[in-house]
Amino acid sequence: MPTSLPIDEFDKAQQLMRGAQRILIISHKNPDADSIGANLALREALENMGKTVTSTSIDPIPESCLFLRKAETYVRSFNLVDFDLVITVDCGSHKLMAFHETMPDLLDRQKIQLINIDHHPSNDNFGNVNIVMAQTPATCFMLFVLFSYYGWSITPTMATSLLQGLYYDTGSFMHSNTSADSLRIAARLKALGADLERSVKEQFHTASIPKLRLWGRALSRATLNEKQAVVTAVTEQDYKEENATPEDLSGLVNYLNHVPEAKFCMLLTEDFKGNIKGSLRTQNETMDLTALTGLFGGGGHKKAAGFTVPGHLVEKKSWDIV
Repeated sequence: MPTSLPIDEFDKAQQLMRGAQRILIISHKNPDADSIGANLALREALENMGKTVTSTSIDPIPESCLFLRKAETYVRSFNLVDFDLVITVDCGSHKLMAFHETMPDLLDRQKIQLINIDHHPSNDNFGNVNIVMAQTPATCFMLFVLFSYYGWSITPTMATSLLQGLYYDTGSFMHSNTSADSLRIAARLKALGADLERSVKEQFHTASIPKLRLWGRALSRATLNEKQAVVTAVTEQDYKEENATPEDLSGLVNYLNHVPEAKFCMLLTEDFKGNIKGSLRTQNETMDLTALTGLFGGGGHKKAAGFTVPGHLVEKKSWDIV
């Protein structure tokens, strides 16, 4: 277990959660398995305490997470006055909630009690209570630590949700953020009844023909540029012509990160909203990708980071954002 825990924040969070009755848990925009797994595991824990809990994200959740308990009940809109506590999970900054753009009260700490639970170094501590553990590999890892500290029971379905996120954010335990504690926690979750086989199948061993064809387009465009970066791109037209979705790109950027002579890789994608999303990965121990993504208002971790900027993609010798 981590040797340094934010005990004061743990205790403040528990006090707020026990005092609230109607709780909203927000996953970040374009939610991934860590944000969803954390949301649903925490939701079940709070429902077991008699709380009324709603899970939300501004974007649809990926099909690979729909098998998790109550994943199908995610909502994409809500009335803030219906809740007396908001909890965000895996939101590396307040911008990743996205709902604040139409609900500015989400950022008013006098009007809304908000608990911010996250593991990104870029987190801007936007909550009344901020449980931010940047040394951990996943928010689901953090929640296991939190539940253990509180003495809360972890059911098999909670264990599956937590393992789903931990497995995803460690790249199936192959990324450098896979610590001995990560493996110990994974073993404990398996012992508690987590369905590891289903998580593996849903995340990495299921591929449709549109997904394979979309990957084919992206891989055929991949180039190693003068900065020793592997770069490729996927446009809205690619999705349309292959009858694919942005979710079909899950795992591609990690695949691009296998080129040994590259310092890092970058996948650029259009998001149907007039934006470009950049996803970056590296195996280089000396690189900090957040120094690059920060130039575009993004964030993340040293070896896995991203950004979103307005624009569209134009192919020249390489890809430009315009």
